[in-house]
Amino acid sequence: MLRDKVAVNNKKLVLPSATGQRLVSLRLKGYLAYGMLTAFAIILALFIFHQKKVLLEQFDNLQNLYTFEIGLHDADARVLNAIETQQINLASINLQVGAEHVRQHLQHLYNTSQKIIFPSLKNTDELRSLSEALERAKAMPNQASVQRLGQALRDAKAVIEKRLLESRIQREKLARNFHERSDDVAMISLSLGLLSMALLGAIIGVFFSRLAHDLILLRQRGQEIIQGRRGKPVPINRNDEVGDLANAINQMADDLDQHEKNLEFERRKNFHREKMAAMGTLTAGIAHEVGNPIAAISALVKEVIDEKTSGQCPSMNQGDLCKLHMVLDNANRLGNITREISGLVQPQSEDLELFDLNALIRNTCNLMRYDRRWKEIQLDFELDKNLPAVNGVSDQLTQVLMNLLVNALDALEFVSEARPRIIIRTWLETTYICMSIKDNGQGMDTTTLKKAKQEFFTTKDRGKGTGLGLSLCNSIIEFHQGQLDIFSTQGKGSEVRVYLPLSEELNNGVLK
Repeated sequence: MLRDKVAVNNKKLVLPSATGQRLVSLRLKGYLAYGMLTAFAIILALFIFHQKKVLLEQFDNLQNLYTFEIGLHDADARVLNAIETQQINLASINLQVGAEHVRQHLQHLYNTSQKIIFPSLKNTDELRSLSEALERAKAMPNQASVQRLGQALRDAKAVIEKRLLESRIQREKLARNFHERSDDVAMISLSLGLLSMALLGAIIGVFFSRLAHDLILLRQRGQEIIQGRRGKPVPINRNDEVGDLANAINQMADDLDQHEKNLEFERRKNFHREKMAAMGTLTAGIAHEVGNPIAAISALVKEVIDEKTSGQCPSMNQGDLCKLHMVLDNANRLGNITREISGLVQPQSEDLELFDLNALIRNTCNLMRYDRRWKEIQLDFELDKNLPAVNGVSDQLTQVLMNLLVNALDALEFVSEARPRIIIRTWLETTYICMSIKDNGQGMDTTTLKKAKQEFFTTKDRGKGTGLGLSLCNSIIEFHQGQLDIFSTQGKGSEVRVYLPLSEELNNGVLK
């Protein structure tokens, strides 16, 4: 037994990433932040080491200059001592005493000059003059040579003093540059350190603030779901685990909403089934109670007619006989109505069986003609006489046809320009048996057409529609492995086409 299988399809949704982009996990973000911090630390260290190298070079230059300046001071002192000694030597020569002592002193001055004084006079004319004066004085220690040597020593002292002044100025400049650069390096390093800490703090603050904000939204969304309020989905603006969590919560809310709609759908369907069963019981009782008097009236009228026909009632004229025929016809009509209503509400089998779709359409339309709205409707049939039998649940397909006809009637309610018309058509299309219900009503716009098969969607006034009609029809057709398509143009009308698969055993035959 195939029972209670008509339901909206529950499709399993595959959970995608939060934004359709490649997932960037929180761990990867942490690694990236750590890598950036490490790279910044390495760059800062390289900068500090480079500045340290520059400072060391300046310090070495300063130290070399200081050593050179010490040598200049020593040379200056030696030159001054040599000048004083030359004064004494000059006096000795004038007195013509101590010539040997003068030579020894000149030799000593020459040796000292080679080590101390000459390096201080490097690349100067005074070096050449002093060297020549020393050589001449050693060779000929007379008054003229000693005087020339004294002048050369004084010139050398002037050069040394000038170099001392230049060295002192350069040393002070180097010292000042050294202190300024060391201060700049310290300030830049401190500034970069503070900037990196501030930047890191800002990044961490923004990251965790955003994370906390998103988690609060997810918590609020979860509380709304628990309280039964679906609300708007959480906006997904991140592609990490939190974004996936938000996407999962949104999808869970959609699934729960769909599940609740399915439950409500099944509840109303069961209520409809129970109501139809109760109506069937009530209708059967009413049909029985009404049918007995109708049968008695029909029997009595037939008896009177038979007596008139056989000549047993000569007093009855032809007009009375016609009236009796009218009473009999209306009694038969009442009997047919009670049988049709009783057949409609009578519980039907929910097993798949072969039946004539054209006959089902005619019987359903014959029953629905009792609706007063059908009096102004032009109902046309274009039924394929060679249509094969349909393999399905006739009661469910009757419900589909009734819902579609009711929708067509509602669409024709406000039509005034042309006569309201409904066309029911059947035909065979390859491996499908097709049925079409077309009206010239007000039609639907694009937005309404897209939502027409959604559960609980309706454009009717409150109390006139539940939004389950087309959804139920669609689920019934899908249960029969068929398809329901809706075509509509606003202001021109709508057409609903139902495609039912052809039964395999009837592919080569037709319903007799």
